[in-house]
Amino acid sequence: MAVQKYNDGTRVTVKNNPGVWIILEHETIKKGATTKITGKVKCRNKETGMVKFFSENGCTPVESYEK
Repeated sequence: MAVQKYNDGTRVTVKNNPGVWIILEHETIKKGATTKITGKVKCRNKETGMVKFFSENGCTPVESYEK
């Protein structure tokens, strides 16, 4: 089972994808009374605004902070 590494709103870089991405939400699956995290995150590119799903394992946090 996947474990959530980063919070929503975290700025990350993604392997093989240029630019800075912002995590919008984590993909989850409801199974009865429990919610399971799949390990995929929905991200938006800061420069282009493009939205894509990525594996959370391919993400690394961005250290510098810019608005």
